[in-house]
Amino acid sequence: MLLECPRCLWLHINEGVKRPFGIFPSLPGGMDGLFKAYFDAYRAKGKLPPEIEGKVEGKLFADLAKLKQWREVNFGRGGLHAQFLDWDIELSGAIDELLINDQGEYVPFDFKTRGYPTKNDTHEHYRHQLDLYALLFEKNNLRPANYGYLLFFWPREYGESRAMFDTKLVRLKINPKNGVKILEEVYRIVNSEKPAAHSKCEYCLYRDGAVGD
Repeated sequence: MLLECPRCLWLHINEGVKRPFGIFPSLPGGMDGLFKAYFDAYRAKGKLPPEIEGKVEGKLFADLAKLKQWREVNFGRGGLHAQFLDWDIELSGAIDELLINDQGEYVPFDFKTRGYPTKNDTHEHYRHQLDLYALLFEKNNLRPANYGYLLFFWPREYGESRAMFDTKLVRLKINPKNGVKILEEVYRIVNSEKPAAHSKCEYCLYRDGAVGD
């Protein structure tokens, strides 16, 4: 909501006005589980999957039990958490995958399933996510690397009961200080006057009666 519409964020926190939930597609979640199991199989062998072999700096985080805990956020349990008392904010997140480099730094790694190939700037939409992961690592005394990875998957063809996917690995520079700036912006918006309706926010248009029958 911070990126899409500050007014929706303000309403969500200050007045408890939440965006309506539509039907959530289950296919991406199902694919996400398959990708994690695929990487876990290579983890057990002490190897990297061929999609990233020779392309990443680091190896798969070895402690699968700990990783499974960090992968799940369910009613406050699991995942990674950090308190920012000055802003009355709790940050939490669940990582898909994790690498450890030769310096012992933690490298966030996230799977992204799409219906079509990436564009030149597709990865930029997820930079905030990796910055916030870096901040979570730092606050949990896990030294973050200054980079992270996104692995995009999209379908290429289907035949003989098998779907074939193309992939693209993207490395991004990240910084926990950028994560702090995100939280500062959230705090600023929430504690300011209610922002004006965003001109392209369908939720605001609906609330203000600007959408016809």
